[in-house]
Amino acid sequence: MAKLRQQYPKVAISLHQGSPDQVAQMLLTDVADIGMATESLSGYEELITLPCYEWQHVLVLPTSHPLADKERLTLDDLDKLPLVTYHPSYTGRSRIDQAFAARGRTPNIVLEAIDSDVIKTYVKLGMGAGIVAEMAVNTDNREPDLVARPMGHLFGTNVARVAFKRGTYLRNYVLKFAELLSDRLSKDLIYKAMEGRDDAYGI
Repeated sequence: MAKLRQQYPKVAISLHQGSPDQVAQMLLTDVADIGMATESLSGYEELITLPCYEWQHVLVLPTSHPLADKERLTLDDLDKLPLVTYHPSYTGRSRIDQAFAARGRTPNIVLEAIDSDVIKTYVKLGMGAGIVAEMAVNTDNREPDLVARPMGHLFGTNVARVAFKRGTYLRNYVLKFAELLSDRLSKDLIYKAMEGRDDAYGI
């Protein structure tokens, strides 16, 4: 955002948060120029989507938690914990549910939210262990009261995708924002996708 503002200081940026279906509707009704979602938007033929980056979930625990010193956690460890994580339609939650279901188990989710900071707040308050996207965890020790453990070995890897309304005119600052989001995206690639040649591009 800061880099985009530096290059386009007169552009006002408005952020909208929603479920993947809501993101799709914002694009289709021209409320938004660009959308991002982890869950699939493939059900909307009017949209083109391109992979942006890969990420994994992490477990966040208070530093005083009995499992805080364990580097590699198992599903057996999580099976015993009250969990605080995303609402089922957000941020790769389906991967979490599928991992438990594959073992014939149901996660003990005591609170669902759509915001990572809300999840971390309730972890700090002792409600349970949190499962959040790795991007939501500070790596510069600004949260010394929490420890984070990668969960990719349990829940797999997620792909965040950007979406555009097919056939729409994309302003230069929208294209630049997409390029800033990921080095996998370029203006030429987005133009090709908008022309219907997006099937060959993937991770």
